[in-house]
Amino acid sequence: MDKIDAHALRKILARNMRIRRAELDITQEEVALRTGLTQAYLSGIEREKRNVSLDNIQKIATALETTGSALLHIR
Repeated sequence: MDKIDAHALRKILARNMRIRRAELDITQEEVALRTGLTQAYLSGIEREKRNVSLDNIQKIATALETTGSALLHIR
């Protein structure tokens, strides 16, 4: 397996979150309501500024009706 650095993982997660939100046609605010996380925190993740925990990746995945592994998958 190729080594992927932390910045690359943040970039993959951010891209996949944006894509999945677009597929579901929902806003960051809706994801915030579904997860209990703030819209500002989610924005930071999507801008690759936040280092997100596995617990929060799972919350986000559930809100986006997908899996944590799908959010971290290189498309």
